[in-house]
Amino acid sequence: MVFLILIGLAAGLASALLAAGVAAGALLAVPLFYLSPLPVMIAGIAFSPLAAALAAITGGVGLWIAFGGTFLITYLVGLGGPAVGLSYAALLARADPAGRGGLVWFPVGGLVLLAAGFATVSVTIALFGMAPDYETYRAAVTAAFQVLVVSQGLPAGVDGHDPLAMATLIAHVLPGMAAAMAMVSQLVCLYLAARAARLSGTLARPWPNLAAFRLPPVTSLVLAVVLALSMAGGLAGLSASAGAVTLAGAYALAGFAVVHAVTEGHPARTLILGALWVTSAVLGWPLLAMAVLGFVDGMLDFRARMATGKGPPAANDR
Repeated sequence: MVFLILIGLAAGLASALLAAGVAAGALLAVPLFYLSPLPVMIAGIAFSPLAAALAAITGGVGLWIAFGGTFLITYLVGLGGPAVGLSYAALLARADPAGRGGLVWFPVGGLVLLAAGFATVSVTIALFGMAPDYETYRAAVTAAFQVLVVSQGLPAGVDGHDPLAMATLIAHVLPGMAAAMAMVSQLVCLYLAARAARLSGTLARPWPNLAAFRLPPVTSLVLAVVLALSMAGGLAGLSASAGAVTLAGAYALAGFAVVHAVTEGHPARTLILGALWVTSAVLGWPLLAMAVLGFVDGMLDFRARMATGKGPPAANDR
């Protein structure tokens, strides 16, 4: 027990240090900020969910002491809390003869949706904590954007662009971008934490086949609902748009899983996957194609249709 407490305290302090850099306004600290859930997840996956919970509390209290209560709420809602939830869910299992070793672990698709939910909730809380209504929120974003333009020494209307119109556009897309970044960072940290636990021999669950993961069928219905809600306008509509972006991101990951699965054994697999990931990171638009592929695969199940002579994926991998 003492060992777990020490692990939790150390992980919490490490997480708080990674998150604290943004308070100084350093641009290079932003990647470290998004990696701040990693120590908490390592504590939870490699050791115990109790160690992860203690790490999150320690990190939040440390930021509270250093920077005030706002950082405590931000950390617990957007970083520490999701890290504890995801690391705990990753170790959930139930008895089932179809699973590896007689157990079926929490599915990878469920972890992806859980990350999407955490990201959407954190952005929603941030939105309503930032402003009571949309006009106040838009004014705050516009003011921040104008300060950025002045700090960069750019005159108003440079290159024929209206800074006010640009600020309004940013106000519309900012919640979705923030939710997508939060979701991706949580999943990357979860993957790295699981890898670290696997290398150290402390990973309790077997390593899943990530190319076989699937999203639950109800995901398409939820996506349709949040897309409809995003048309409502106001802060509620922006919150729904953040949820739509994260669900689209979940389908994009499913699309990548399809490509990974169907190219297995292909001589040019490495070239195909490398080109796909690089173009997606650089250009961005292939992500939309991957989301469409993932959505269609949810209805037609390309991987099952193209699996020649292979059995269905283990229940643990779905």
